[in-house]
Amino acid sequence: MRTSPRAWARVAAPLAATAVASLLVLPSASAATPVEAGAASVTATCTTHTCVLGTRAATHTGYDRLVFDLTSGTQVTTETNTTGAYDHVSGKQELLQIKGTSYLFITMEDTDVYDDTGNLTFTSPTQQSFGLPALKGVQLLQAYDNRFDKHVQFGITLGPSTGYQIFQLTQPNRLVVDIYR
Repeated sequence: MRTSPRAWARVAAPLAATAVASLLVLPSASAATPVEAGAASVTATCTTHTCVLGTRAATHTGYDRLVFDLTSGTQVTTETNTTGAYDHVSGKQELLQIKGTSYLFITMEDTDVYDDTGNLTFTSPTQQSFGLPALKGVQLLQAYDNRFDKHVQFGITLGPSTGYQIFQLTQPNRLVVDIYR
């Protein structure tokens, strides 16, 4: 017995509709976490100190946000200037590579870009330019590590901004810098 095209359409149409409907109710893919996105080593073991995994930035209404992904919380000190100059670990004064209107320097205490076994955990570029209104770039300046002291310093290049706020969030751990326009 031969099946007519109209009969096939009566069978195929409900099947196609069911297939499309099932695709619509599937859970959508969520944004990748920094580890999934390749921002950190999945096997990083940072038990003796905090590890910096990477940085990311975005713009929002009224401010730009820079996020440092971390393995745990950290103590932070800041310094600002309008020249972009900082003291390198060699003792020589250097300038940030990305030019801006003002500059914010963040030092994270008891923090490193390497895990307990010496594997690099920081997988973002060491210098990133952003075309955002208040945030122009970030640069890894130095990761200081000796037997008794570990700290990481970043230089943040700002455009015309009126202020900033730094705070920490958990689950996942991150240091957030909001730069207001």
